[in-house]
Amino acid sequence: MEILHTPDAKALIELQRKDTAIDALAAAAAAIPAKLKALEAAFEAKKRSMSEARDALMALQSKKKDIELRLAEAEEGIRKHQRELNMVKDNAAFKALLTEIEHDKQAKDELETSELMLLEEIDKASVLDKAVQEEVKKIEVSKNAEAAALADEARKLAAALEEGKAGRAAAAAAIGADLLEKYEAIRGSRAGLAVVPAHEDSAGKFSCGGCNMTLKPQKMMDVKKPDTFAVCADCRRLLYLESTIFG
Repeated sequence: MEILHTPDAKALIELQRKDTAIDALAAAAAAIPAKLKALEAAFEAKKRSMSEARDALMALQSKKKDIELRLAEAEEGIRKHQRELNMVKDNAAFKALLTEIEHDKQAKDELETSELMLLEEIDKASVLDKAVQEEVKKIEVSKNAEAAALADEARKLAAALEEGKAGRAAAAAAIGADLLEKYEAIRGSRAGLAVVPAHEDSAGKFSCGGCNMTLKPQKMMDVKKPDTFAVCADCRRLLYLESTIFG
């Protein structure tokens, strides 16, 4: 079959257009669950970063409490050894207590320095924690709005699909059974595209609107015939010329 002459040429082209529109609607509807899933995934990832920021802040605050306890212990050690100074009379014991006091003071100084550095880290972590929480709130609002919009789009697509399928059924009923069977067979093997226009370039050469292959001279003549489909030699789709069929 190299050409197909039929009085149903216009009807078949219109059916292909309806099927193409239905396929596009179905693809858009099928993409919505993935979009919703991606929204939720992005939100959950941001929530995890919020939890991580909060955990980091709490870890620093816990570390600060530990330093405060150790500082209190160092201060109590200094006070204790100072009280003991007044009670000892032995020179060696006196010197030993002074060494202990010096050691406690040094430990206290180091802890106080660590505490100051830790306070800076806590300030930064607090700022980050607050910023991430605010960002999560904004993302949640945006996510909910997008999800609602997608749900609305899904409803509209479902309604459009039902309407499109009803129109498609009526259009298919007006086409002869043999031609419709050929159309469905080609469409099934060519990603839903069975009927395509032939495109003419500035040099007057024609190409297939499905596979883009250049048509041979005979095929160019065939596609210009009224109520006729030429069969593409490469992809086997049904070719028509817009100006011939609808001109």
